[in-house]
Amino acid sequence: MPDPSDPVSGGSPCIRGLTVGKAMRVGRLREPMIRREKRGRAEAVGWRTALEAVARELRDHEPEGIHVAITGKVTNEDAFALVRFALAVIGTPNVDNASARVCHSSTVGAMREILGVPASTGTLDDLGRVDLLLLAGTNPAVDYPPMYSRISRARARGTPLIYLGSINAETARSADVVLLVRPGGETAVLNYVAREVLESGGTQSPIQVPGFDSYIRWLSGYDRARAEAALMERPGELRRAVELVVGSSRMGVASGMGLAHGPGGCAALTALYDLALLKGAIVLTMRGLVNVQGVGDMGACPGMGCWDEYHRSAAEERWGQLPRGGMTFTDAVLGGRSEVIVMTDMNPLHSMPSPRVVERALEDAFVVCMCSYPNETSALADVLLPVPMLPERSGTVTNGERRVRPVHPAIPPYGSSRQEWEIAVALSRILGHDMEYSSAMDITREIVELVPGYGDIDLNALLNGLDQWAEKSPRDVRFSVAEDPGPLNAAPGEWLLVDLRSPQHFLGGEVTWRIRSLARASGGPAVLMNLRDVEELGLGGTTVKVCSDAGCIEAPARGSAIIPRGFLGYYLSNRGIRYNDLVPPELSKCSRTPRYKYIPVRLYVGGEQLDPPAPLGATTVEVVDIDGDRF
Repeated sequence: MPDPSDPVSGGSPCIRGLTVGKAMRVGRLREPMIRREKRGRAEAVGWRTALEAVARELRDHEPEGIHVAITGKVTNEDAFALVRFALAVIGTPNVDNASARVCHSSTVGAMREILGVPASTGTLDDLGRVDLLLLAGTNPAVDYPPMYSRISRARARGTPLIYLGSINAETARSADVVLLVRPGGETAVLNYVAREVLESGGTQSPIQVPGFDSYIRWLSGYDRARAEAALMERPGELRRAVELVVGSSRMGVASGMGLAHGPGGCAALTALYDLALLKGAIVLTMRGLVNVQGVGDMGACPGMGCWDEYHRSAAEERWGQLPRGGMTFTDAVLGGRSEVIVMTDMNPLHSMPSPRVVERALEDAFVVCMCSYPNETSALADVLLPVPMLPERSGTVTNGERRVRPVHPAIPPYGSSRQEWEIAVALSRILGHDMEYSSAMDITREIVELVPGYGDIDLNALLNGLDQWAEKSPRDVRFSVAEDPGPLNAAPGEWLLVDLRSPQHFLGGEVTWRIRSLARASGGPAVLMNLRDVEELGLGGTTVKVCSDAGCIEAPARGSAIIPRGFLGYYLSNRGIRYNDLVPPELSKCSRTPRYKYIPVRLYVGGEQLDPPAPLGATTVEVVDIDGDRF
């Protein structure tokens, strides 16, 4: 239920949060299960039997062939215990934050490189204090409704909003300036704005910051002509954006997967955070699952390489020598090199690119799924271990602000569910180790002692139900540059496909599709197209076929006001007909994140290929200003 006293939601949760309780006990996994052969019938067993089966496989394989993947649905304590279990008990360096790897690894990397912290430097409350907000590649009106409520209140008080993205998303409707950018052109626009800030004297950052000289030389290559060439329409908006940024003294920036998943995502994020550093702006990260920030903080990255050497050495003093190196989860399932995969609540057969490639990797490995609901991936699991959902857990989570929040069970765990930290402790004892944790609070104490940025957390305050904060202030800041691939241009006859988040569903919808009201509201799968494209091609309701180099899908065409001309959109949450069948198994060099957005595709009706009827991104929407209102 809405809680007006909650400092995060302020009593304004989204429709998904308000209705998800209806499905919390529908179709859950109640007890451990084992399959004697792949795709065979799963039989219920006791916990001891299931854990011994897992332990046998872990003993029988070399550590380098074992991968542990953790998602943002678990608590900090669960993640920390699994990281220690992977590195210090199994001895594998292959442990990863699977949620961040397919979403915001590039974001975290750019923040760490430029701002010195892998998280937001601002808070949600700062949205009421900034004098300008720049949203780049994110659509909080759909993806983050509680945050968007705060943005709307700030807009009502007169705070200007700049929206930068390739899709004319719902959030753009309330923006003062809309910069519709060709995919991959975000770097050119952001660096041109930064150049104008420097030349106008609107900077808040001292020139003594390391990397400044190289940065200003880099910016010299970004003039207005280059920035305007990266826009799909209305180049005059660029001048308005520059004026707002130059004149701002308390700027805020936020980015989403429109940057992280696009071509040149690392370069665009580097340009955004360089601009934030130049302006002394606060940064907010648009994270996904409730604790994806915390899981990364706990060291869930290959070989714990996301920790500094000081904190890693402190962990080794307690746990013994830890392995280094390791592979990411995306490399593990797309390269097919893992012999044992242990994963927390996730569904890579729905969420990863090229599901057929992922399927082969899972068929070749011994798979352990710690999950609350059965899904496509759990059908390939050799062992299934039931785990609680968040309202059934104890511990802490760290949200996108880096606010550390205590978690207490609102209801008892379902069936015989156990938290991941309990599973890790039990497995370690079977394997001849003792991690010496008897409660979640035992792990919380070690987190405060070892995890970078968590040393100032007050344990007593957490015990009393009070939120705490991990380190947020920028430190060891520096300017940086990253290779800019430039705007992506579709080849003749090609459309650009973009993944979209549904207003009704979380991620793949494993839980929310079980809620009848949300399922009815979202309707069936559809390929979204610009309204004019649908009209000119006569496609309303017609089943179309969309093909990339990775695969094809078929679904009815439907007009949408947010899709530019020459683009196609499709919801990630659609079941059965999967968006990811169209995503090639290509990974970003800098973050090993898949490229989910702006995939070149071909469009067919009845075997006939249809070309885009207008230049890429051409608009059919006229924006008129009348007394400050936009229509």
